[in-house]
Amino acid sequence: MKIEFDIPDEKVSDLNPNGKIELTRHCKQWTEDIIDEATRIEASRNDGTSTEITAAIISEAATYSKRFPIKTKKKWWIKVIQIIAFIFSLIAGSLLDVEKFKETNHVIWFIITLFIAVATTVYLTFNSEQNG
Repeated sequence: MKIEFDIPDEKVSDLNPNGKIELTRHCKQWTEDIIDEATRIEASRNDGTSTEITAAIISEAATYSKRFPIKTKKKWWIKVIQIIAFIFSLIAGSLLDVEKFKETNHVIWFIITLFIAVATTVYLTFNSEQNG
């Protein structure tokens, strides 16, 4: 189905060709997201009769899409970094024993694990917008 709509020229006068392409891509993606959400809403309400997506369902889907945007899936390496941060935090916590700090080897392992735990946590914190 082809969907077309007009936007006043004064609103898009400053867009360059790449900006227009990107705007079109986002409009298409948002429209598809609304249709997908409307289909889910209709499927949840359907009692076995024929399905029909009404204007009210489209409005509800658009409102839902604005309030609860679809989160992008985390990349596998972000999950690995989260696991590493968790494990090294546990290890650093278990190595925190004042009595054993008299041994140089124990202190070195504590510093290494603590550094890895802090570094991975800081990385995840500062990149949280991309990590979802």
